[in-house]
Formats: sequence, C-alpha cells, structure tokens
Amino acid sequence: MAVLAALGALCLTAALRYPGKTAVRLPAGHCQADLWQHVYDAKRLRVIEPCTAVDGRVVSLHRGADGDLHIALDPEDKSVLNLLNAIHLHGELVVEVICEHAPDDRDAATACAAFTSQVAIPEVGDRVRVTGAYVTDRDNGWNELHPVTRIEALR
Repeated sequence: MAVLAALGALCLTAALRYPGKTAVRLPAGHCQADLWQHVYDAKRLRVIEPCTAVDGRVVSLHRGADGDLHIALDPEDKSVLNLLNAIHLHGELVVEVICEHAPDDRDAATACAAFTSQVAIPEVGDRVRVTGAYVTDRDNGWNELHPVTRIEALR
C-alpha cells in the first residue's frame, strides 16, 4: 500500500512539474490557419492552443519522411512540456515545420502537394521564438508546436 501511495505522489508531482500548458495565447491572426490543410494525418494532433509562441534554443534538426523538419527545442518556459516531453524527449519540445522538403512517404506527399514551407530554418544552437499551434501528438503523447507559422531569431 505504501508503494502505491508513493507512486501516486510521484505521478502527481511529475504532473505538476510538467503541466503541458502554454504561457502565451496569441490572436488567431498571428498563425496561418491554412497550414492545417498541409498537415499529414492532422487528426492525430489534439489542439491545446491554436496560436502561441515559445522561446528556446535549437538542440537538433531532423528531416522526417513525412516532409516535415523536426526541430528539438529546449524551451525557456518548461511549462510547455508534459511528462513525456520531459522523460522521452529529455526536456525538449518538438517543433515541426511542415512540408519543408519533398516527403518520402506517398500519403504525406499528398498533404504537401503544391506547397513548400517558407518558414526560416534556424541552426543548431540558435535562440529562437517559434509561433504556431500548440498540440499534443496523440500517437506519441508528447506536446509539440505543429504546424509552425514562423521562426524568428532572438539575441
């Protein structure tokens, strides 16, 4: 019984430490709603905040088979992370620039047809502000900014 109580307390502490909520709500006009028509398998994403901005440092860049550029961001405000971001992604927030390159996946190619992202791509180590939709990826359970409307370099 004590083990169950300790486990429950640990889960509660983790949930409070990593609430998975955004600190900034932006007016819808700051994000491009039409980007959603190019998101591959959009139904897997649960929208938490339709438009927000997160500041952080770029940890890595990875080109996905779906045509998206996956950016690992070390966010300055850790409240955007949920427990899976903290554990599985080592405290990083997934940021996805959709249709950044030609997809290898045929289904994803349909989503990106006649569209290529114009979002400025940062370099590893850059401090940036990312604007986009704040979502939970239902397949993986972690939080993301997806799709991204804009990435701005910060000093």
